[in-house]
Amino acid sequence: MMYTGKLLRINLESGDVKTFRPGKDLYREFLGGGGLAVNLHLDMGSYSADPLGPENPLILMTGPLTASAPSCSRLQFTARSPLTYAWGESSVGGRIATYIKRAGWDGLIIEGKSNRPVYLTVSSDGAEIREADHLWGKTTYETQEEIMKDEGEASTAVIGPAGENLVRYACVLVDNSRAAGRTGMGAVMGSKNLKGIAVLKEDEFTPEPENPEAYRDAVKQLADRIKENFTANMLKEVGTGGYVESAEMFGDLPVRYFTSGVFGKAEKISANYLVEKYLKKHDGCMGCAIRCGKVLDYNGGEYHLPEYETLASFGSLLMIDSGEKLIEMNHAANALGMDTISAGVTIGMAMYLTENNLADFGVRFGDAEGAVSLLHDIAFRRGNGDLLAEGTMRVEQKLGLNGIAAHVRGLEIPMHDPRAFFSLAVAYATNNRGACHLPHQMYNVEMGLKIKAYGIESEDRFENRGKGIITARMQNFTEIFNSLVMCAFVPAKPSHIASLLTHGLGVDYSVERIYEIGETTFLAKRRFNELAGRGRDHDRLPEIILQPVDGGSEGNVPDVELQLKEYYDFRGWN
Repeated sequence: MMYTGKLLRINLESGDVKTFRPGKDLYREFLGGGGLAVNLHLDMGSYSADPLGPENPLILMTGPLTASAPSCSRLQFTARSPLTYAWGESSVGGRIATYIKRAGWDGLIIEGKSNRPVYLTVSSDGAEIREADHLWGKTTYETQEEIMKDEGEASTAVIGPAGENLVRYACVLVDNSRAAGRTGMGAVMGSKNLKGIAVLKEDEFTPEPENPEAYRDAVKQLADRIKENFTANMLKEVGTGGYVESAEMFGDLPVRYFTSGVFGKAEKISANYLVEKYLKKHDGCMGCAIRCGKVLDYNGGEYHLPEYETLASFGSLLMIDSGEKLIEMNHAANALGMDTISAGVTIGMAMYLTENNLADFGVRFGDAEGAVSLLHDIAFRRGNGDLLAEGTMRVEQKLGLNGIAAHVRGLEIPMHDPRAFFSLAVAYATNNRGACHLPHQMYNVEMGLKIKAYGIESEDRFENRGKGIITARMQNFTEIFNSLVMCAFVPAKPSHIASLLTHGLGVDYSVERIYEIGETTFLAKRRFNELAGRGRDHDRLPEIILQPVDGGSEGNVPDVELQLKEYYDFRGWN
């Protein structure tokens, strides 16, 4: 069996800990991860819950390939998002997914609210709710260290002050270096007075494929493809931040809060520079051959190399051109427990409003010290930080502005520009959790990636026609990654995934079948959003990223309405 067939259901208010067994049909039709989770949320009516109320369940899900296939030690955090009020999910690596599966669970359902700070210890025997008053107020790094002292060898998922103070884009830090960053899952934990989760290392359950020899062959084929893939090897050497200079060349690197296309100092904030100067060792998630994480020897201590999104959101977006300052800002955001994308975009908006005399947040472009100060003010909701902790959508509403907040459905736009790769326009507008680059990775399609099995191919990054169709197809395919749960960086073809599932589960999962499952899962999340009141009216982009800029995008602007019409027609939506 690849599944344990059971989830751990924990009520923080009553203290009850029970075993919950999803129906076999749910496993068969939705596999796991975000697919199984959204169906549980629909059944529980999470779409009508107050995102920061005790009635909003937090569901953590592994997948069918967890602990048995390359780069599948990933966990999906899911809940109604306090940032977007829509479907909230965030995928995170590290060891935690494998530890949960090996402890004998496919996932956790966490309900209610404790009347005091607590953390959970998860083992094969279930879960224990432990007091955490001594941890409240501590950073994520301090919290993980304290829990490890008490629990021994374990994988941890914790929040920092930002989660405690219900910053709407608070993240969950896992195993000291990985973050469930987007959609505010850290705030959901904070609203439940849940400071952290510790999963003990055990060997209660070992996944056993139905056809072991054929499954091993499928694993080897995928592993060989990873070894030969150019992008995977680039990530192994310098991480995602090796893309910074190329991003500026394409016009994909957001500059000066999305109002310019030329930074001119990309090499100063690139991972190529930081790795060459400070690399100590490579780091990666459990069972991953890519190992895109990097540990730096900097300023007398160990620091984690910022990923591309952070280098851009704290760097070019804010006009900060010191790679060293970005190491420090990344460390501060992780310690406080904040999504670096939303934090960077929100601070960028504050700088833009200040410089254009639309508000005064006391910080201007290029002010690294001011940005660090704001990070702390946001985490503790002090002064201007209290409003900025609400995210760009609510800042705009509070100030009576329109079109300036860089978000979709309340989720801040990431560091890939739809003016550089046109299909990102419809992808951002229709993604179920809001403006999100990772699941579909349409920028890779625009740079030449082809998925021949599904007719996904782009010949011109500045062409609008056809983009609605290939984006919908790519969304359907890549939704499978969130159900497996497999890292989005794995260059898996549909045939690889079909083979792994077929031989692992003993059921015929053809290339066509996995596409259908992906589409059904995408539509289930769309249904959640419609029931939450975050449907078609929110399929739009803000004006600030629809203005032409100089640089690599050559003044081009995508036609969002044309792409959306094509997209709706393809999906059969009226």
